[in-house]
Amino acid sequence: MKGRFLVLRPQPGADETAAALRDAGIDALPLPVLGRKPLPETPAMRASIQALAEHRLVIFVSPAAVEIGMALIDRYWPQYPVTVHWIAVGERTRQALADWGVEALAPAADDEHSEGLLALQPLNEVAGERVLIMRGRGGREALSDALRERGARVSFVELYERVPLPVTLPEQKDVAGLVVSSVSVLQALLASGGKALVATPLIVPSERVAAAARQAGFQKVCCATGAGPAATVAAITSLNVGEAP
Repeated sequence: MKGRFLVLRPQPGADETAAALRDAGIDALPLPVLGRKPLPETPAMRASIQALAEHRLVIFVSPAAVEIGMALIDRYWPQYPVTVHWIAVGERTRQALADWGVEALAPAADDEHSEGLLALQPLNEVAGERVLIMRGRGGREALSDALRERGARVSFVELYERVPLPVTLPEQKDVAGLVVSSVSVLQALLASGGKALVATPLIVPSERVAAAARQAGFQKVCCATGAGPAATVAAITSLNVGEAP
């Protein structure tokens, strides 16, 4: 493959994914188009954390949610409540929780998204239970909506907001492909001049992101089996860049 793959997901995922690609012999450059800014602690946020033990499930949707959320939890809970079931959206998030001494359940590496979470057994037995979702501001509602349909009482702690980062995209001839991890990243890419790269292969983690990419005009969209580095490597390895869309 001529050129390099641009990994546009937020840090630290951009560096981790780019490193995994390079380990597989694929030239890659981390070029995150979105950053994350922690939100200030509010009385409502503090009250939710202090009521942590009243929740049966606590779900973390990203490593950033773990980094910020566990620091907050650690402040008010020197010993974490033993009645809580901890859930992570994927392996990187599960490992981030493990670094805090928290054992969490996560979907398989090829199912790292809201839909994969919803297939986990604890999330299928939530009628009447309180569920707390630790996430960024304006996160997807698919997970919470599905849990409410199953009878759960869902609340949120919004820990950070996504902010665009200034980037200069290389010319199309120098880019073998693009790695996009979410619709938010896709939108930030387009705002940074990504329309000039719509003929470049685009690697996405789910059909939802793939549909948004096609609607935006991208012609060669490859859907990986998940958002993790291994799934991205597998998708690119199987990708025929010269294939017609």
